[in-house]
Amino acid sequence: MIRRESALPVVSILIPVFNRERFIGDCIQSALDQTFKDIEIIVVDNVSTDGTWLICQEYAARDLRIRTFRNETNIGPVKNWLRCVKEARGEYSKILFSDDLMAPEFIARTLPLIRDSTIAFAYTSAYIGETIETGVVCYSNGPKTLYSIDEYLALLIFKKVPYSPGAALFRTEDIRKNLHDSLPTCSQHEFWRHGAGPDVLLYALTAVEYITIAAVDEPLVLFRAHSGSISICNNNNEISEGYRAALSWFFAKRDTRSLWYDYLAIQWFEYSQKPRSWASIGKFVKKYEGTGSLQEQMRFMVEALFLLFSRAWRKLLKLGFGKL
Repeated sequence: MIRRESALPVVSILIPVFNRERFIGDCIQSALDQTFKDIEIIVVDNVSTDGTWLICQEYAARDLRIRTFRNETNIGPVKNWLRCVKEARGEYSKILFSDDLMAPEFIARTLPLIRDSTIAFAYTSAYIGETIETGVVCYSNGPKTLYSIDEYLALLIFKKVPYSPGAALFRTEDIRKNLHDSLPTCSQHEFWRHGAGPDVLLYALTAVEYITIAAVDEPLVLFRAHSGSISICNNNNEISEGYRAALSWFFAKRDTRSLWYDYLAIQWFEYSQKPRSWASIGKFVKKYEGTGSLQEQMRFMVEALFLLFSRAWRKLLKLGFGKL
């Protein structure tokens, strides 16, 4: 049996779980394999009906750094994330979803960065796929380590940084402050059903309270894509809608709405390209935190046309026309 080195851990690894007997053992083991040892592992079972809880207990019996909890009733995914954070005792926390994995060096590579008080969080690139061997590396933006808030928000708009908090190390107090199970959006989306929206807002709301963001350009997590994952299921486009509603709300609340127009123009293009999904500009703007006024629609059209022109020009450059 492995015992803890100190009374309070430096880092808490938070594993919310429900019916993941196929993956939970490997998930916990990836947390135990960290080269940085002063950790605790919080596992909260959301009343699984398969063998998940038994596997969790077996791991906890072998290593006292693992603390297991079980809810009395299924409280849904986001509230279970919050339960994990409630139990955390470390100054820093890493959310590890129960079907994902983290590389042994994850904490050792991110912790030195976030110990700088000006840095909001430290994230890494990630593999997305069923296994590391078959996964695709995402969120790799080159060797640059530090980004300003404006740079980070620009990357966020274009989906070039992670949306899942499973790719980052945060201060525990920031997770408690900035992770929400509901949001006062105009669309009245039910975020508690899947967590798409609250997860990316944890990044966004935390980012704007600091000066810089730290990035490690190495895939140190695996986001496992499988038939039972929430993002793969995406019933009735709930995941896409959740992100659109949450980020529109976030950008609309900023001091300037310029990023809101940029983000909404991108989303309108993506939405309108789907079969039978054309949306009028007025209704689209009003649904996502606007008033639908003529002034807003005109500004939206300017941003949309600029975006369309920029995309067309980049395609021409790739084809070599920029040399003409």
